[in-house]
This record gives sequence, structure tokens and C-alpha cells, in this order.
Amino acid sequence: MAASTSETPRSLPTVYESYPYISRERFAGKLNGKVAIVTGTSVGIGRETAKSFASAGAKTACVARREADLNSLVEEIKKAGGHAIAVVADVAEPGAAQRIVGKVEEELGPVDILVNNAAISRIGPVEAEAEDMAKWWRVLEVNVKAPVALSRAVLPGMLKRNSGSIITVTSGVLSMSLPVMSAYSSSKAAITKFHQALGIELQGTGVTTVSVNPGFIATELGKPEDAINRDAMDHPLTKAFMSSISNGSFKHTDIDVPANYMVALAADERCKVLQGMYVSATAPLEAILEEAEKEGKGRIGKEKMYVINMPEL
Repeated sequence: MAASTSETPRSLPTVYESYPYISRERFAGKLNGKVAIVTGTSVGIGRETAKSFASAGAKTACVARREADLNSLVEEIKKAGGHAIAVVADVAEPGAAQRIVGKVEEELGPVDILVNNAAISRIGPVEAEAEDMAKWWRVLEVNVKAPVALSRAVLPGMLKRNSGSIITVTSGVLSMSLPVMSAYSSSKAAITKFHQALGIELQGTGVTTVSVNPGFIATELGKPEDAINRDAMDHPLTKAFMSSISNGSFKHTDIDVPANYMVALAADERCKVLQGMYVSATAPLEAILEEAEKEGKGRIGKEKMYVINMPEL
């Protein structure tokens, strides 16, 4: 799909397939010598992203809880000529961030790129949660606490070297008014705002940070046992939501689109202009860069695009 455009239109086209500007061929070898951590790499977006970074030459640490899946991923990367290691970890456990980063630095060297992809969901009305809301809060621990802790763990080294890239996979649900998704949407709004603030803190340091909406991807996010409150399946709001996501009204984006997009964010110097922003992998990257490179960031700056912003009357 040709995704570049000579002039940024009022509404950019939606991208469902990879395209030349973010292709793996374009970035082959561009990250040689770099060390990347990618979390949540057992399946889905994380797995494809790890392969994409490895194909660009990065020594890639694949982090997840499922050892067998990690081992098969590392073997796949090595067979393709890449360099990868498996790091078995629950990113939300106390001290996990320090252990993960310490192991990666010991085996691969200083971390240049962090991709926070690991995430979980919880579908169900708040009123139906247990009184301690433990499963609801677990979503915030994995989706917010863990990526913040990992970002903090890699920052000292990146700042010392005046170089680095921190990327977190977020979601388009943060801007939607959806029932029964309060934990997930709140977590994605929170981590997106974190990157927006962090981007301001990191201005002029050589370290960049951005959050990425991967698009509507077929993943296992809703498959784990606690992802759906099974005791609330008959609740009318739960029924309505489950029906809306199973009726085929959303067109899926190819999984290599966000994977390749994040490599471009880390490897393309032009992408530094997106510091702190929330960008969507389903919009053509080159068109966004062309607008962001204009004086005052063009319409992006004038209309406060790609940041969490609440217009008031």
C-alpha cells in the first residue's frame, strides 16, 4: 500500500498493510550494534516486534512469562540470522524491571531501545468486580506500573550516553467512551500521559519517547482467564460490548504494521520530532513527519494533535 503523500490531507488514510517507508527492507542493518528490550513477546504484536527489531540488526531481549514461547521465538530469530535472548519474567512483579535490565546489560550490553508491549485487559462492569478490585488493579500494574518501572530502569544509562528510545504500545480505546473497559482504557490513557510528560523532561537529552496505538490487531489480549469477568457475562453492558467486537465491524490491521512502525520510530532520526507524542501505526508515518517538521509542528502543534488534550467550552 502506498502510504506517502505529497501534501498532508485533512484526514490521513488508514493503513492496514505495511508500506515502503516502514518496511523491514528499508531498516535492515540500521540498528546494528544496538540493544533492544521488547516485552510481551510470547505472541502477537510483541513477538512480531521482536522479530522486526532483530531483522534491523538489534540484539533483542525477548521478555515474557511463557518460556517455551520465548525459546521458539529466539530460535526463529537466530535461524533468520538475528541475535536474541530469552528473558522469562512477569514485568509487574516487584523488582522485575531491575532484574530484566540487569540481565540484558550483562548478556547483551547497555540498553538502547525499550519497547513496552506487555499488557493485559479486564472486561466487565466495575460494579461486578470483587470488593478489593484486585483483578482490576492488576491491569494497572501490568499496563502502567511495569512500563514506568522499566523506563526508569533504562533511563540512567540512556541519559549518560545521550541516546536512547523508549516506546510503549498503547491503544485507541483511550479516546473512546466504552463500557466494561474501565481498567484497560484508564491504563492506556495513563501510560500515554506518562510519555507525554516524560517527553518534555527529556527534551535536549538525546533520548526520545513515544506511545503507539497499534491499530485493531487480532491478539490474545482477551483470552487469559481473568481478561473477562465470567461472572458478569449476562450483564447487559457486557453483552453489548462483546457483541460490538465480534460482529466484524472493525477491519484488522496486519500485525507487521505496528512492528515495523516501531522499528522506524527507533531507527529513523526524523522521528525525534515526535517526542512525547501518541501516534497511530495506522496512519502513514511519512505524512505525520512532514507535518511535524513544519514550523511550530504545523497543524500538529497548532491544534495540539497527538497529545492527550481536553478542549473546554
